[in-house]
Amino acid sequence: MDKLYKTVLAAVTAASVLVCSACAGAPAADQVQDPDAGKTLPEMTEKITIPASIFKFANTDIEDNMEAFEDYCTDVRRDGDDLILEVTPTQKEELIEMYAGSIDDVLEDMEKDEQGYYVEADTDHSRFIYHIDENIDGILQAKMLLTITTSDVLTGIMETGDPNWSVSAKIVNCHTGLTVGEGTFPDGSITFGPGEWKASYDGGAWLGARQEEVMDMTGLTGPYEGLTDTQKGVVTSVVQMLDWIEGKYEQQFHYISYAPGDAVEQEHLKVYPEQGGESDVVTVYRTYENGLYRYEDDYGEILKRPSYEEQVRIFAEQYLPSEGIKIYTEIKDGGNGAADGESFLKEVSAVTYIFMDEALCSGQYETFLEAVPDWLTENCQGVPAGIYLRMAESEAWKQIGRSDYEDKLREDIYTEEAECAISGSGKVTVY
Repeated sequence: MDKLYKTVLAAVTAASVLVCSACAGAPAADQVQDPDAGKTLPEMTEKITIPASIFKFANTDIEDNMEAFEDYCTDVRRDGDDLILEVTPTQKEELIEMYAGSIDDVLEDMEKDEQGYYVEADTDHSRFIYHIDENIDGILQAKMLLTITTSDVLTGIMETGDPNWSVSAKIVNCHTGLTVGEGTFPDGSITFGPGEWKASYDGGAWLGARQEEVMDMTGLTGPYEGLTDTQKGVVTSVVQMLDWIEGKYEQQFHYISYAPGDAVEQEHLKVYPEQGGESDVVTVYRTYENGLYRYEDDYGEILKRPSYEEQVRIFAEQYLPSEGIKIYTEIKDGGNGAADGESFLKEVSAVTYIFMDEALCSGQYETFLEAVPDWLTENCQGVPAGIYLRMAESEAWKQIGRSDYEDKLREDIYTEEAECAISGSGKVTVY
């Protein structure tokens, strides 16, 4: 009979509460000095909502959790089926460390199993891929699926203060790389059983084809079995990282380069999307510790770039002819909102270069430069942002493109230059 993900998880009684009452005692509230009165005051607290959905997902009783959280928080109270915690920064950090410890305990059990099981997760706590096989111990499987997911979600709630969580999860055959089941929580479920496991085996054909594909991308020749261990490691890593980002965005990405990482540089893969161009370079970063891979990427920032550039273009074309300007933006921090709406520019930190054809724009340049600070003040309050102006003669201007504009910035080809920036505090500088 097929197993329902939530039913399997319910079998784990060890995770009956979201905080472990057997752990160390509750941290005392930090004391801070009042410099005026010379008195010691309690550390300030913040409110964090633990939503009912997390208790339902973890198959745990809210009353039991209320009692358990009381040992770790300044105050705990019930609001309908949610819990409201009041915690100091120290208490919050202690809870986050506790959840990290719960994850580490499960990862240690996985490592002891020695079957090559591992977990992949987004750094924003929104996506998990569990690489296992059908022979995994049932208790270990349930701990892995429940404890790791719940602890990571709670970490995200603690870090952001946002109780609205959503997690996509996938079970993958660790021998073939093929999906066994997937779903989205808290509202969905994953169904898998003997039929799904059987379908996930293909004699290694899928994995072999994927390895050959990546070998071709990275310039490795010959059969996979003939590669050195280091080369096999590169192929495996690129396969995993490509699978991760292609699964996340549901499109194909093309390989550019891979760096394994060392004491100085973090492991990363550079690719560009099928639904884009070679200049849309996406970087996938990965860290590893005790069987857990953490992933993050900057594709979301690239997806917001066209909307940002369009807003700048609308402004610039009030002063400059459209055929005489090129606008290229680098998103520094994409914020949390969608790439639209009135507040979009106030949520996204970015640097935009406007390249101008001298023959078409020289007459309007000074007027436009005078307008830029006011536009930044009105539209970009709250985040660091900049609009950098570069004017060049027509022939030099024509040679500037999205793929090489950063290189062109270092060339002595500009007849006019100015940089206008606004700080997070709202201070505008022109130089």
